[in-house]
Amino acid sequence: MPTITPTPKNLFSLRKQYLEEVVGSSNHTNFHDSSLRSNYGRVDLLGNAVYPSEKFLAPIPSEGSLYALGFVADAFKDFRAYYLKMVTMGGIRQGQGALSIVEPIRGWESMHTLYGKNIDDIYSTLVRLYFEKTGVSGQQADRRPEDFEQFVGLLNDLLYTKGREFALSRSSFILSSQNGIATTGLAIEITPNLGTDSTKKFFGNPNFKFYMNALKQFGFMVDVDYPGRIIADIGSPEMQHYMAQYGITVDNLFEKMYYKASDYDYYLLKVYISQYYNTYVAQYPSKTITTPTKCGKPTKRVILREQISADDYSDDYWLSIYVNTRNFELSRPLDEHKLKKVIKNAKDLRKNLDISEAIRYIGDTMKKYQFKK
Repeated sequence: MPTITPTPKNLFSLRKQYLEEVVGSSNHTNFHDSSLRSNYGRVDLLGNAVYPSEKFLAPIPSEGSLYALGFVADAFKDFRAYYLKMVTMGGIRQGQGALSIVEPIRGWESMHTLYGKNIDDIYSTLVRLYFEKTGVSGQQADRRPEDFEQFVGLLNDLLYTKGREFALSRSSFILSSQNGIATTGLAIEITPNLGTDSTKKFFGNPNFKFYMNALKQFGFMVDVDYPGRIIADIGSPEMQHYMAQYGITVDNLFEKMYYKASDYDYYLLKVYISQYYNTYVAQYPSKTITTPTKCGKPTKRVILREQISADDYSDDYWLSIYVNTRNFELSRPLDEHKLKKVIKNAKDLRKNLDISEAIRYIGDTMKKYQFKK
């Protein structure tokens, strides 16, 4: 029988059928559907992109070094102890794979590590596929910048069409498909994800009903696409019991245990764009410009690039770059007129108040367009 290559259309159809036939017939209410709540744990109550502070992480009982937010680790520890007790007492059927022994294999994952890789990938694409790629005729398209201003202009040209794909700012990266729920500190995985067949085996497991009810008892949801991934339900009374031991409520969780990405986006953008250029200068320190002459013998001029510091340029210069970059990342919701207005307002706030107020204004303005398709 020929292999059927998955397409978005038939994958959607299979998922719909699976949800209707398997999940639809279930009586459990603690399912988490990431297709409906894709930003759970990645945005605060005001829609700001957030990420957890590592100082609030705690180890979860496992064979490796796995972590989750403290209250999640506590809830999981109690859930696992209860589950294992029921195994020894005979309340759970043994020999049933993943649901006979609850052994975590994955916890919190560093967003910073993933974002760092993303930053490296963007630079590689910018240089290897944009600056240095030869055309169909074998000739080098002259996109090689002479200085930092040209570099920024060419970066803008690329972001103009590819901004949403690249997610240069940390806010955009956090809400991108490259950043999963593991970075929120709210999720723990107990068994490898083996795809749809594995998922169906969960539902057919004799221990599944007990598994779901036990998780709910301790404030956990189950990923509907992967029942081996359990997620803290911060809205449940059971999980709020554990949160209260840390002085945490639903209302203050993200304020106390998470950072707001937009508070740092501006500064990171200055650092990374400057580093991009300086890395490029180190790799390609000069550019030769060939100019034709009337006598037929072209002249050549060599330009030596120089490294720069972000502080060589004013805050007003970087504010313009920041606003433009965020606009590119959001598929350009602001037209030229609105863009200029936002930039002017930001510069006025910096001049009359301080840079923090300008950054906050840009973050609040662009956030309005973050979830619009």
